[in-house]
Amino acid sequence: MDFEAILSTFPGKETAKLIAKEIAREPKHMPRLWEFATGEHERAWRATWLMDKVYDEAPELIRPYIPQMIKLIPSLKCESKQRQLLKLISCEPLPKNVSGEFINCCFDYLISSSTAVAVKVHAMQILFNFAQQEPDLKNELALVIEECMIEGTTGFNARGRKLLKKLQA
Repeated sequence: MDFEAILSTFPGKETAKLIAKEIAREPKHMPRLWEFATGEHERAWRATWLMDKVYDEAPELIRPYIPQMIKLIPSLKCESKQRQLLKLISCEPLPKNVSGEFINCCFDYLISSSTAVAVKVHAMQILFNFAQQEPDLKNELALVIEECMIEGTTGFNARGRKLLKKLQA
């Protein structure tokens, strides 16, 4: 599969779904897609978006890359890649040995006024998932979410209320 050609133009959603189905049928393409997604070229974020479509088709193909995504997040500068990778990480249970650097990075995304809303929402979900493993974090996370909701968007606040309800249960 020629990812260079596929991602040279932004594939539409339907085309991306077809490509994802092909990758699900031929998992040998996943390492190349991951390699493309972690590259430094301008279209790398498109590969992370395509990985999201592969996850919809065959999540088992993406799961082995979650630990590598977690390691990559603190050094990522591309907001689009942050958004897509955090989304994928948020859909899966966190590894038991998740790094403090990654968790701190998620807190930084959540509280930063310059972080895109989608990145904040995925970071908040990841922190909620982590708090399920580390209950001592629940109160701190609840306070941070409440504080962020003061100036949050409608979508952010809706997710925040949902997670707060679960944290306080």
